[in-house]
Amino acid sequence: MDERIRLHFQEVDELETWEEGLYKATAELLQMGVLTSIYLKEIIEQIHQSGPYMAITKETLFLHARPHEGVKKPFIAFLRTERSVDYFGKGIKNCFVFGATDDKTHQKLLSLVSRFVTAMVENPSLIDGEAFLRWFRAEEGKL
Repeated sequence: MDERIRLHFQEVDELETWEEGLYKATAELLQMGVLTSIYLKEIIEQIHQSGPYMAITKETLFLHARPHEGVKKPFIAFLRTERSVDYFGKGIKNCFVFGATDDKTHQKLLSLVSRFVTAMVENPSLIDGEAFLRWFRAEEGKL
């Protein structure tokens, strides 16, 4: 991967909606100019058009869209909520939002997040800001 992935981890007690989770997960990255709100609107539009296909496990969402002009730098944001939020009848606690500027990077991010979720299920201690950052930096170095 040519440039370093921007990473962000956040924990909250609860959310009103999954859309709120999308915006909270990326708020800091939005302020830094890593992405624009246009990309987030694209994600929401895709879900409303295509249905809730982004639920990966019973508690985990992968929120993303195809490489998009609203993504300025590759990023992965992970928002963990203490109380489940409704996502089309599923109770979600883990929300991953990621974006890329090209197809190759998008596939790498998808692979990284998928591997992290598998590791997280096996080792729940990864649901921590520092552990999240360490895991991704180590794995990013292998790409």
